[in-house]
Amino acid sequence: MHIEIADHADLDRAEALVSWLQRPHLDRVTITLPGLALTERERTAATLRRLFNDCGCAWGLAALTAAVVGSVLIWPGSGRSLAGAVLGCLGAAVAGKLLGLASSRRRLLALLRALRSAA
Repeated sequence: MHIEIADHADLDRAEALVSWLQRPHLDRVTITLPGLALTERERTAATLRRLFNDCGCAWGLAALTAAVVGSVLIWPGSGRSLAGAVLGCLGAAVAGKLLGLASSRRRLLALLRALRSAA
């Protein structure tokens, strides 16, 4: 998908696409808003594309890694506690992914609102 942002109506359409779980994958973002330098347009377009395409996996991996390390350090050794540790690690990974998606959504909306005030 390609998004071109040239005016406030384009910003409105881009904001309507921002969601937690249903964000479209963007292949290209073009910004032609007046009042922005070429380098600022390119930098902002790259940031918008990265935030739209963010899946939250980096946060999920960090949470999973922390949970695995914590489980290994405190694991008492029984089979039942192993099952609890595995479930806890999976829960941490899901929670981390959702936090990552929420963070990128918040930053994406903030960037679109900053573009609106700059235009």
